[in-house]
Amino acid sequence: MTEGHIEPKPHPSLNLPPHGSIVTVKIINTTSDLVCGSDGFIQPVLEGHEVLNLPTFAFLIENETLGKTILFDLGARKDWWNLAPSVQKVLKMSIKGCNIRQGIDEILQKGGVPLGEIESVIWSHWHWDHCGDMSLFPGSTELVVGPGFKGAVMPGYPTNPNGVLLDSDFEGREVREITFESDFKIGQYPAQDFFGDGSFYLLDVPGHAVGHIAGLARTTANTWVFMGGDVCHFGGSFRPTAYAPMPQEIPADVPMDPWFPKPCPCTFFTDLHPNPDKGLARTEPFFQVTQKEPSWYIDPSTAQQSIDRLQDFDADENVFVAIAHDSGLMPVVEWFPHGTMNDWKEKGWKEAIHWGFVNDLPVKGKSAKPDLAPGRIRDGKVVE
Repeated sequence: MTEGHIEPKPHPSLNLPPHGSIVTVKIINTTSDLVCGSDGFIQPVLEGHEVLNLPTFAFLIENETLGKTILFDLGARKDWWNLAPSVQKVLKMSIKGCNIRQGIDEILQKGGVPLGEIESVIWSHWHWDHCGDMSLFPGSTELVVGPGFKGAVMPGYPTNPNGVLLDSDFEGREVREITFESDFKIGQYPAQDFFGDGSFYLLDVPGHAVGHIAGLARTTANTWVFMGGDVCHFGGSFRPTAYAPMPQEIPADVPMDPWFPKPCPCTFFTDLHPNPDKGLARTEPFFQVTQKEPSWYIDPSTAQQSIDRLQDFDADENVFVAIAHDSGLMPVVEWFPHGTMNDWKEKGWKEAIHWGFVNDLPVKGKSAKPDLAPGRIRDGKVVE
């Protein structure tokens, strides 16, 4: 049932705004590399895939027309032991490993971007691996958060002894909570024009955490980068689909670990799919949101709906989807401060990253994979 060509189904229209300014987007490897149990994120958990190795990405967005520079997410703070006690307790119980080599403040300044130039920091959500250390930014940098954030997590610790954030994240700065009150949508997500010039939109993407939002940046007149935050944590959660079926062979130009054949027959992976005998292994995602407790999703059913909506964006040839922990991006994109994401389509990045998640899947009959390609994550560390 996995042989032969499968004709993609037409994907739903996203109703992408046809006109607007362009922003420059640079992707930042925050060097926050984590090892987490798979069962807190996905189901089913496959033998040999009991952990997820997760890099963490942020984005520098420059609107040159308006003279404004913002950040979407920050990664983890380097001194994670100074997080709120309630968060440290959760990390000790649930994180199997972490390696945080630099704070985003160091990365930006080494790349020639003073922190004082950042007008706004947007948090996709309030989890520790996305919030960094806001106290390092001047009070002139506003903090932008999603719906319901203030009521859920403010004030911080120590004002609230059980707080998940710190008072120092908010002191002396404006905290602006986004609301999505109109019926304007891009795809199936409620949307808001952040700059008011059609260049960058915030999207309401609920389910993972209170106030979870995504970003959508116009990188040319007709191309976009979708900054997914933690709408999901693994490429196999939203790939493949009937809109973008897994090919009979993974193309030779897709970065694969050294021991895979090139091109690689899809049966290496479809044999592990939950529906291998139903003709769905090449047209349905490998994983669903976990129903196990404790879960990293505050509302698993809503989170699954948000992931299903993401598939429409991923199927559009003019949208590059970058979720915050997608290890498939590691060997493909150009990292800050070198280059931008604006020419992603010309460089073929979408095709190169699309099936990168299969590198992390176990393979039937293989008890261990001996080699990983440089730039990949294993046990919370980057393979050199």
